[in-house]
Amino acid sequence: MGRPEPCVLFSQTFVHTHLDEYVDEVLFAEPVVITACEFLEQNASSASLAVSLVGATSPPSFALEVFVQSEGETRFRRLCQPFLYSHSSSNVLDVEAVVTNHLVVRGSYRSLSLVIYGNTAEDLGQFNIEFDDSSLTSLVSSAEGKLEDLPLPLHTFNRTFEESLSSLYFLSLPAVTLDLSVEVKQLLQLMLKILDLPKLGYAVHKILCTVALAAASLITFDLECNAIDQKHLTSGGKIDFKELDHGISEARKELLEFYEALQRNSMNESSESLTECIFMELDADFASSKQLVEMLSPFFQFSRSSSGFGHHQLSECENVILGLNMALFLCSSKESCFHFVNCGGMDQLAYLFDHQIQNSSAITLLLLGVIEQATRHYVGCEGYLGWWPREDENIPSGTSYGYSHLLKLLLQKPRHDVASLATYVLHRLRFYEVVSRYECEILSILGGLSATAKGTSVASNKLRGVGSLLKKILHLVISHGPVEDPSPVAHATKHFILGQTDGLVSYKATSGLIASSNCCFSEWEIDLHLLALLKDRGFLPLSAALLSTTILHSEDKDLDISIEIVSSMGSLILSLLFCHSGLVFLLQQPELTATLIHALKGVDTMNKEECVPLRYASVLISKGFTCSPQEVGIIVETHLRVVNAIDRLLSASPQSEEFLWVLWELCGLARSDCGRQALLALSFFPQVFSVLIEALHSIKESEPTMKNSGASPLNLAILHSAAEIVEVIVTDSTATSLSSWIRHAMELHKALHSSSPGSNRKDAPTRLLEWIDAGLVYHKNGAIGLLRYAAVLASGGDAHLTSTNILVSDLADVVDNIVGDSSNASDINVMENLGSIISVKSFDGVNLRDSSIAQLTTAFRILAFISENPTVAAALYDEGAITVIYVVLVNCSYMLERSSNSYDYLVDEGTECNSTSDLLLERNREQSLVDLLIPSLVLLITLLQRLQLLVREDRIDALSYVYVVLALALPSN
Repeated sequence: MGRPEPCVLFSQTFVHTHLDEYVDEVLFAEPVVITACEFLEQNASSASLAVSLVGATSPPSFALEVFVQSEGETRFRRLCQPFLYSHSSSNVLDVEAVVTNHLVVRGSYRSLSLVIYGNTAEDLGQFNIEFDDSSLTSLVSSAEGKLEDLPLPLHTFNRTFEESLSSLYFLSLPAVTLDLSVEVKQLLQLMLKILDLPKLGYAVHKILCTVALAAASLITFDLECNAIDQKHLTSGGKIDFKELDHGISEARKELLEFYEALQRNSMNESSESLTECIFMELDADFASSKQLVEMLSPFFQFSRSSSGFGHHQLSECENVILGLNMALFLCSSKESCFHFVNCGGMDQLAYLFDHQIQNSSAITLLLLGVIEQATRHYVGCEGYLGWWPREDENIPSGTSYGYSHLLKLLLQKPRHDVASLATYVLHRLRFYEVVSRYECEILSILGGLSATAKGTSVASNKLRGVGSLLKKILHLVISHGPVEDPSPVAHATKHFILGQTDGLVSYKATSGLIASSNCCFSEWEIDLHLLALLKDRGFLPLSAALLSTTILHSEDKDLDISIEIVSSMGSLILSLLFCHSGLVFLLQQPELTATLIHALKGVDTMNKEECVPLRYASVLISKGFTCSPQEVGIIVETHLRVVNAIDRLLSASPQSEEFLWVLWELCGLARSDCGRQALLALSFFPQVFSVLIEALHSIKESEPTMKNSGASPLNLAILHSAAEIVEVIVTDSTATSLSSWIRHAMELHKALHSSSPGSNRKDAPTRLLEWIDAGLVYHKNGAIGLLRYAAVLASGGDAHLTSTNILVSDLADVVDNIVGDSSNASDINVMENLGSIISVKSFDGVNLRDSSIAQLTTAFRILAFISENPTVAAALYDEGAITVIYVVLVNCSYMLERSSNSYDYLVDEGTECNSTSDLLLERNREQSLVDLLIPSLVLLITLLQRLQLLVREDRIDALSYVYVVLALALPSN
């Protein structure tokens, strides 16, 4: 007798209150043989007619693992490989027949509709038994449980912050240089040996030039690596010191050859023996940083008479230049800077402001460069402010002459480069002063906690001072950034597109405008040296200690002060989350950051799904509203979990289980609004996109048999997880996110098509293709081609142009015919056809496809951001952008009105399962239309403002349409 056909052993939907990591169990009353599991998506029916269960699985994709336990076994074992549940893959999971009485599923979901197929032991042994609902109920039961033997990556995400962290491997900030390198020390010592030689003559000028060039290589290296004037840090991993070492080595080699020549002329010795002798001498007489400062001190004693410092064969101005170059090297490391300050070097720099630099911008810049190098270290800041040496933690009173000299310099209205560097140093000095005062106040408060009641009043006054200092620190952090050049040349460079041979509105000419858009929601990168000073003054541990004490809640009259302190503290910590440097800074001190997070969250922790996202919290605080410390703690913790996962993703082996675990963790974090915005931190780490694009290549066209297998292989799970993560970035509405992925649009498109998901369903890869389609058109045809592409979509044209699922950008010949060069006559017909459509008075709008809405949204975002440039705005206006915007607004108005009517109808008809699904689809469509409206209105207003044009009444009453569309975007029902 053959094996009977499998029957339905179990069917049920596991429903939970919110999205999280869950374990659900199915317990059978007797051993059964499981042959397949089916997962039913929303509103879907089972493949078996015997199952009446309607699917309610949510969300549309998530990580899933299935385990079974056989009778007599103590541990669970996998029923199949871990996989990503997705609408695009087969919903029926065929497995090798296994005897069990206990099945467990684990995944990150809110609800899961599960159908289990197989046979009972009696069924297999004798005959096939059909089960009705009553017999099925008596046979099995379900329950929620907890398994301890699951792989660690599948454990719940609700681990403590400390448990979820691992040491950063890939991400890092440039470390502080502790001491001078061997090459620099040898260079300076060799220079001293040459200067000690008699009768140098004109050769002394060659030494000055060589040392100046070596110092210039140090400044160039700092500007490139520390990115003072750049908006984003784009480097990943460790800093490459080869270029700096090369510059120092070349200067050292040049001085060595010069020393050889001088010795050869005086002693008539061979070059080879001299070289060997010099190297041996340098290695044997290797000076420490302290000794080196003492040896070089005569060259930067600027307050002495002209015959008392420097070299006697150099002029006073040349000696100043030589001394500043030496000081620049000495201030480049923490150890040597300490000895430089300790011997009065900063006082000598302040002296120059009064006596040497009135008429020399070059010396002024060099002097400011030395001060900037020195103030990267706390000892340099204290020395220039006049606080060094300090006997205790108290801040000395009185005027800082160094600070005053910089202010006087700015009042003289110097050149932009001088003013910019002086402002930069002033900002750092002011920051260090405020942070130091904050440190003193906190230590004073914590030290007086055991004082009497009389001391409590003093603490209350100090708390007011702490609140004021926190506000100042916050202002100094968020006010950083480059100083704009007010010159006409800089203004022209910023507002006009120059030097472009491939067109003024091409991708290459305009893509850089996206990152400079006013719609960027990220901060400028915080100066790395400000963060180092913040760490030196113990900001994180002191803040955590203050928040952990009861002093903030000791008296009712201090309630306002306590709220102010906690609110300012939260705002300051949140400001660090808006940039690469701030995020890595917090993660490089995980224990201190975890302590601060616990102090903010307190005992009563709120649900992470109820927590507001970062941008919303930032706007609330900026408008004077408060954000609870619990929410601040959750926001910070979520962002740091994301960045820690990014670090593990960059260091994991591609297409490995470890790689998939990290992708799943990121997908799980993105299920809440707070986590979704935290995932946008990916835009601060450009190297991540290369890794994700490679992950989208995880399924090659040479693997057709694996794509639709029921047991979704590892690579399929990687593909869908990576696509879901990239989709979060691509669908974000800010210029920050757009600028991070638009450069990769062609690579993304190629990767998705080489993987060929092969599904007409709305899975993540298919949705992602629609969102990036406009980006590919922008790459190929620039802003004008993108506007014509939008015109085709807005007129109701099918973006696919065929009955297949191929986007317009997939076919090069279609793109050339529809949105090609302006010389092509067919291109002009696109805009003429659109004009003829709206010329008909009966035009009330057309119903756009869902794919067209997504494609138009991306297109209008790109056009809105780049149109802030007057050249682009004028080109778009001349091309007919107002007409395209008008058609889109009319279409949105038409569709929103229909959507509202459909909603009323569904509500009147009731809320059965299918109607509820339709209602949700209508609401999602409304939200998509609102997402399209916003960039459309931004583009419209930008064009009107930039061009200062009054639109004719027979074309469009722009202001009226703005009011109408905004009213429709917020329907009363």
